[in-house]
Amino acid sequence: MIDFVGEILEISEGGALVLFTSYQMLADTYDGLASGLAKLGITALRQGTDDRARLMKSFTADSGSVLFATDSFWEGVDTPGESLRVVIICRLPFQVPNDPVVEARYERILARNGNPFIELSLPVAVTRLKQGFGRLMRRTTDRGAVVILDPRMLKKQYGNVFVESLPDASRSFKERKGILRDIEANLYTGHI
Repeated sequence: MIDFVGEILEISEGGALVLFTSYQMLADTYDGLASGLAKLGITALRQGTDDRARLMKSFTADSGSVLFATDSFWEGVDTPGESLRVVIICRLPFQVPNDPVVEARYERILARNGNPFIELSLPVAVTRLKQGFGRLMRRTTDRGAVVILDPRMLKKQYGNVFVESLPDASRSFKERKGILRDIEANLYTGHI
């Protein structure tokens, strides 16, 4: 995954928001890519190194930067124009099942013989994915690519729920090289 993210960022020349559901995955990806990105003239910014407002200001000011983030950056990020051309979603945003609040909600659903995954986990994750997807298109003149790296979108039965929840847009379901070609075509010609 780290190499694939790096290839996408090289094609986009920055201008990307990379969203994670895990701080560890964020740290590992950032650590694996930051020095290589710097050699390409791409500034790598990481959630946790500065406060949110200053990170967003730096990201917005530098159209060749990449922001690696989680949690609150899935929503409330308004970066129109060239500063944000690509959103990379590394994993589907399911809630952590051992969170005490989530556990309590699961228990209530189970107590009435419900299905916590269908009734709670899936709808919350779909909403969160739509919020992450929405970071890209903030104005009618914006264009770019959203890349979802989680294979569960296509391999799990519930994946279609995620696919169908997203706005109408050109879609590409290909192997790695085909996806990279489509991203490049989208960013530099407007077509895939």
